[in-house]
Amino acid sequence: MQAAVTETRDETTALAAGSTRERVARQAASIRRKAVGYSLLGALAFLGVWMFAHFVIRSEAFEYVPSPWKVGDRMLGFIFGDPDRNVPAGKVFENFWDTLRKVLLGWGGAVVLGVPIGVLMGRFRYARDFFFDLVYLAANVPLIVYAVLSLLLFGVGDTGPAVVVAVLVLPIIAINVAEGVESVDPNLLAMSRAYRLPPREALRHIVFPSFYPFLFAGARVSFADSWKLGALTETFGGQTGVGVQLRKAFQIFAVADLLAWMMFFVIFVLFIERVVLMRLERYAFRYRLKRGEDVLRY
Repeated sequence: MQAAVTETRDETTALAAGSTRERVARQAASIRRKAVGYSLLGALAFLGVWMFAHFVIRSEAFEYVPSPWKVGDRMLGFIFGDPDRNVPAGKVFENFWDTLRKVLLGWGGAVVLGVPIGVLMGRFRYARDFFFDLVYLAANVPLIVYAVLSLLLFGVGDTGPAVVVAVLVLPIIAINVAEGVESVDPNLLAMSRAYRLPPREALRHIVFPSFYPFLFAGARVSFADSWKLGALTETFGGQTGVGVQLRKAFQIFAVADLLAWMMFFVIFVLFIERVVLMRLERYAFRYRLKRGEDVLRY
């Protein structure tokens, strides 16, 4: 009799768990559909404002705001080539790869250094006192100062953009990770010490999961800022990359070309955000999705 009751209880628990997973999956799918729909509405609203500006802000001799289709034609030319304007095929990919290589070098190095610094700042008071002023100062320097300093210190080349991106990203990562470590429940740490849990295991199972959300938030924000700073640095003193193309478009007052490169810039950042970083975030926090504690967009 007892065995039958236990078996029935297990079946009920399994059914309840399956129902919860299905409900969470439906909720997540609904949120993703709504998020995509609102994003499309936002894009259409932006195109509407663009069209309005195109027809209103103009003179008889000059088109101040090029039309979306003119900018789209420039974008296609940068992708597939435009013999009439001496634009080779694949120009956009070549320049974006040059910028991406510099940005990833600086961003990746800053993440590698920023995480342990943030853990030390959040875990030990003396480490926070040692690093805080330096990190806070680096986080509040204007981007234009970094761009000019890179040109003065490293000259024209690839070193400057990578270094200044690292200097920008490191304080963002360190501050976010430190805040995450400080948010760890002290009762959990006390319990881990009471049960003689090795420090490495406590760091892995208690401290790391606490600052993961802060790390992802800092990584996403800093990556977007890295692109802006990388392009800005290339504009001042680069030889290749998106920033160089923006500078050339500005020098000849080619507004359509400038907007075309800007749209490529936006599309690429959105691709990294929606396809790479958000999916990586969903994978890292899949345990929260299964429990229904959190439903991420997209």
